[in-house]
Amino acid sequence: MSAASGDENAAAPEQEAPAAAEPHIRVLKGNPTDEEVAALVAVLGSAGGGVTDAGAQERNLWGHPVDKLRYPLFSWQRITLLERVHMRR
Repeated sequence: MSAASGDENAAAPEQEAPAAAEPHIRVLKGNPTDEEVAALVAVLGSAGGGVTDAGAQERNLWGHPVDKLRYPLFSWQRITLLERVHMRR
């Protein structure tokens, strides 16, 4: 058993260093200054819009078409069926 555990330790791969990140912008022609590159990065960064939160939003039912079908607050038709039954007695 001790020999098998020694083989496992020897076979463990070494952790490799992460590769260098590739540049996001590559200049093909010309020799831009640092200010020009910074301006380009700022414009492209703001044009991306950033990450938007797609979380649940509060539901707004203002102006919903079903509101046109409801009785007004002062209408006699708004009385519930239960109250109508008690009124008939």
